[in-house]
Amino acid sequence: MKKIIYLCVLFFSFQSQVVAQINHIRWGTSKNPLEGLTITWQSTGTTDMIKWGYSSTFEQGTFPGVGRPGYSDTFYDYKFPNLNANTTLYYQLLNSQNSTWTPTKTFNTAPQINTANFSFIATGDSRGGAIVWQAISDLANLQQTDLTIFNGDIVSDAGIASQWDDWFDAGASFLEKNLVLHALGNHDALSIPNYLNNFELPKSSSGVDGAELYYAVNYGEAVIISLDSEIPEDTDQYNWLIATLQANQNKRWKIISFHKPFYTIGPHIGEMDNYYTTWWKAFDDYGVDLILNGHDHMYERAKPINRNISTTSPVPVYGSGPSEGKCQIVCGGAGAGLTNLSSGWYIESFLRSHNFCKFEVTHNTLCGNVYDETNLLIDSFCIDKTPLATVTQKTNFNPIVLAPNPAIDTFRIEYNSINLGELIISVFDMNGKLINTKKSQKKGLEFSYKYDASQLQSGVYTVELQMGSQKDHALLIKK
Repeated sequence: MKKIIYLCVLFFSFQSQVVAQINHIRWGTSKNPLEGLTITWQSTGTTDMIKWGYSSTFEQGTFPGVGRPGYSDTFYDYKFPNLNANTTLYYQLLNSQNSTWTPTKTFNTAPQINTANFSFIATGDSRGGAIVWQAISDLANLQQTDLTIFNGDIVSDAGIASQWDDWFDAGASFLEKNLVLHALGNHDALSIPNYLNNFELPKSSSGVDGAELYYAVNYGEAVIISLDSEIPEDTDQYNWLIATLQANQNKRWKIISFHKPFYTIGPHIGEMDNYYTTWWKAFDDYGVDLILNGHDHMYERAKPINRNISTTSPVPVYGSGPSEGKCQIVCGGAGAGLTNLSSGWYIESFLRSHNFCKFEVTHNTLCGNVYDETNLLIDSFCIDKTPLATVTQKTNFNPIVLAPNPAIDTFRIEYNSINLGELIISVFDMNGKLINTKKSQKKGLEFSYKYDASQLQSGVYTVELQMGSQKDHALLIKK
């Protein structure tokens, strides 16, 4: 009998320890990576605390967390004072229900505020794919970047607590180590109160309700602007966007994040068309460099687009100058089911794959490497602002016309570039698998080639033309 009682005591003690725990640790900010940095955690306690420092002695002291109702249990926030840059922060959290501290945890702070060099991850659309989200977030965690931009659709239904639990649990290793800036997705918008309550986000200066749904972060030589694509028609948000771009005209890099893309070959094509004359016009007029989106579950990179110059063809190079084009990336591959694809003249690179993007920013370059869920490199590119007099090689995008497109048995390749010599023609399927390679000679500016597509199955393909290090791409639909 004593043994049974003892085992029961052990069982209930164990159960209490399981329930009385701290979990779902994440990092946000009210301003930038060093100022306003905030840690949030979920707990069963009522008066939780944090102790922290720049060493394992937690020399900065012990401080109360600020509690508030969560979607379950209690959320606690602690906003750090302005932090030392490029250093390791040590901390422990106290669960006040059972008076136990977590093991010592660490967080690496970002480079100084006036830095020219920093790195970040971009991803989105984990929605319902916990296993893939864990794989993607674990790989992204190994990159050790300074911040992350998440382009929306965290869960399938933001009103369901268990979905948030699954997301926080699957991404725990990543979320405990990385500051994340979020943009609202359409599935997140199913419960905006839950979305806003889960994260500490910067607030815009507009003073309107829900200001955290669009905001700007100034960091180093960059401004990062997050928009709410659930209400692109909203006049207050548009006026705020214009004012923010005007105030940051002298920033070296202008990076925009929102959920719904303008240019896509996924099923959500056309959803932002009505806002070319407002949002996209502002991007062109004020020299935005990089646009990050989700919504379609795959990876795609647009050719340089500048609608002030052409609405039907790309311009030669990426950049923020009046004759240069925006680089739009759809990286909606953090877990949601992959979507079917179509075709479009505006896409340079695509892959029907789960993915995440890593960006390295310097004074003159913004370069991206894109990885799939196995950590395979699937795309890389740079936006280069080195003065033209010293550029040794700058990526140019030469026009390719495929006709007819869609193709049945054959199609003709029409290609214009200054390069002469051997030209390699490669065809890849939508999963990036090489299907066929042919060689030809390009003897003048204009090149024409009749391609036999009778052996290709129905689907979407990338046609790549390579001369030396120069590569150009076009999408083909085979009926």
